[in-house]
Amino acid sequence: MDVQKANTLFSVTKRIWISFIFVLALALGLAYAINDFGSRASHTTQQLVTEQLPKLALIKQLRATLSEHERILYEYYSTTNRTLLWPKITEQDEELSELIHNVNERFAAKVMDLNALYGEIKYIRQSLDKNLGGSNIDWDMARFDLANLTLTREKTEHILADLTLQTEQEAWTGAESAQDQIHTIVRMVLFFSAIIILSAFYVGYYTQQNIRQTAKRRALAKFPERNPNPVMNLNWQGEILFANPACRHLLESLNQDGDQAEILLPPTFYQDLKSWKQSNQTLASFEATMFDHHLHYSLSLLPDLERCHLYIEDVTERKKAKDQLEFQALHDVHTGLPNRRHFELNLSQLIAKSQSCSILFISIDRFKFITSSQGYWIGDQIVKNMGSRLKMIAKDYLLSIRTYRLEGSTFCLLLETDNTERADELASYIQQSMDEPLLVREHRYYLNLSMGICHFPQDGQTAEALITNGNAALNHARVKGDSLEEYSPKLHAEEQSWLPIDAGMRQALERKQFVLHYQGKVDTQSQKLIGAEALIRWQDENGNMVSPARFIPVAEQTGLIIKIGEWVFEEACRQASVFAKEKQDIQLAVNISARQFQHRHFIEHLRRSLERTQVEPCKIELEITESLIMENAAHSIQVMKRLKDMGFALAIDDFGTGYSSLSYLKQFPIDTLKIDQAFIRNLEKDEHDKSIVSAIVDLAKHLKLKTVAEGVETEGQLAFLQELQCDYIQGFLFSKPDRPEALYDIAHGIIQQSNIN
Repeated sequence: MDVQKANTLFSVTKRIWISFIFVLALALGLAYAINDFGSRASHTTQQLVTEQLPKLALIKQLRATLSEHERILYEYYSTTNRTLLWPKITEQDEELSELIHNVNERFAAKVMDLNALYGEIKYIRQSLDKNLGGSNIDWDMARFDLANLTLTREKTEHILADLTLQTEQEAWTGAESAQDQIHTIVRMVLFFSAIIILSAFYVGYYTQQNIRQTAKRRALAKFPERNPNPVMNLNWQGEILFANPACRHLLESLNQDGDQAEILLPPTFYQDLKSWKQSNQTLASFEATMFDHHLHYSLSLLPDLERCHLYIEDVTERKKAKDQLEFQALHDVHTGLPNRRHFELNLSQLIAKSQSCSILFISIDRFKFITSSQGYWIGDQIVKNMGSRLKMIAKDYLLSIRTYRLEGSTFCLLLETDNTERADELASYIQQSMDEPLLVREHRYYLNLSMGICHFPQDGQTAEALITNGNAALNHARVKGDSLEEYSPKLHAEEQSWLPIDAGMRQALERKQFVLHYQGKVDTQSQKLIGAEALIRWQDENGNMVSPARFIPVAEQTGLIIKIGEWVFEEACRQASVFAKEKQDIQLAVNISARQFQHRHFIEHLRRSLERTQVEPCKIELEITESLIMENAAHSIQVMKRLKDMGFALAIDDFGTGYSSLSYLKQFPIDTLKIDQAFIRNLEKDEHDKSIVSAIVDLAKHLKLKTVAEGVETEGQLAFLQELQCDYIQGFLFSKPDRPEALYDIAHGIIQQSNIN
């Protein structure tokens, strides 16, 4: 077998040498032939580059110079500006003379006519210059010279064109010859390359397998050593037989002796190895913390070889990044408190364990006013300090309490207790703690808190239900401000009742189910009708009237009040136009909502409605609530002045219930104060109400304003208002809100006896 193998190897070696000698001889012969053909091609190409192409370039330059020389002479003819153009003409002549000289040298005696033509050009130029430079220019002679110049240039062009054609033909012949020689060289090279490729395949066929196997064995042998991660080879008892250099690097990063690789093995490794061997496991994966580094281990057990391969990876940075991402996902950025997601997870865990708990939702009142006036940075600091205070309170309270920031200025406390009273006690304690201000940049901020409480399992069986119910309680507390609300099904029903109302209002606008009723406004002394207030009513598809007290607040919250308010105003304008056509002197009052008054297109809509209905603005009185105009008094004054300039009458509605100051009241361009019915209702028996109404009427007289008393229902109220000389009254005593036709009876002095009684 060994002799046969030696003979085979000798045969292969002999074949390789024969192939090598054959290829070498062939290469030498081809090299000589290629060199010969290359020299010829080089000579032809050199002649083309050094002789033919420069000739063509020279001819091209001469033709361009002739054209430019002719153009400048024509320009000289058209401008006669010798000072400007003659230097250029002289420069062109020198260049032309040099180029013709070069052409003569390149083409020998073949272009003798060029010299004669050049002489003609010089003669024509001198004649033209002499003519144009004189005091009396012979323009006919100048044109004749230019025509001769063009003819001479054309003759020169013909000569140059012939030279170009002749030179191109010579160049093309040389190029074809060089191309043939190059093609011959290429064929030789291709033939030689094919021989080389075949020889390479022939030799490679016998060496390929051996090379692959050798390279594979070397790569496998170097893999553990060059692996960037620590790798160990252990015997079946767990003793380390081999540790690659990465083990030393890891030990050094841990400030340990680099030669003691066993330090990298967890304390329980040998015990776990016995368990894995007994259970016939072939793969095991585990993690351990070594000297503040987190290591991941992958163990491969080889029972047939009684060996183990252990791969170690330092995942410390990855673990830190993962922990950081998990922290950010479950905690608030500004306060560091657990966030809403964390709260939902913790609450769900308590529910899963049937652990009774109470949830306290906390919101900072009027937080938007703080951020709008002080800036978002101050708002963030207040939220951060508020979170710290709640966390400290929860820590001091002898109960298991977790603090969360849900969103914006809303926080949450989760109490693990079955005593619902503890949540109330904690809420009261937090309210008392807010007597101490929050300090931000040495400024003191006194905050009011609204709170909502719900309990598990009484108020919900799921995290979603508890959060929804707790928010319902919080929303009701926000309406009151600085208060605490316990959840009850009634609160939740009220919270959700706006949904069908909102949908119904949108349908009512489309189906024209809204109508306006009018309540008359009469002169207190004469009891004659002087105006009416337009009041919206909603008649649903069943014919039932929906109280404005139900749908107006919902419209305010959803923003639909803007569309409704626009419809009310335009409808009132149409009715005022009808009254004007029927010669009825009735001024209609229209209530303006807060959102409508603050809307950017409010004035524009009023103007368009007036144009469409053609009603006089003085027939419309706009009623604006006292609290609305005081929210931003300066802006309100500007808007009211624009309304006054448009011709509207203005009234402050519900006067006495807001917080107007006299300094602002005297600046308001108003006509009327409407006394809120809350002061009229008990006027006959409440001395305080009598004093308030008397003061308002007296104030209006001094400010030269009219007064209207709302809600007048009895003769006693009427008598008192007459005695005060209140200007107008409005109420059920004279008129209930009704269709506009009912106002005609009041206008003609017909007052129903039932109303008076």
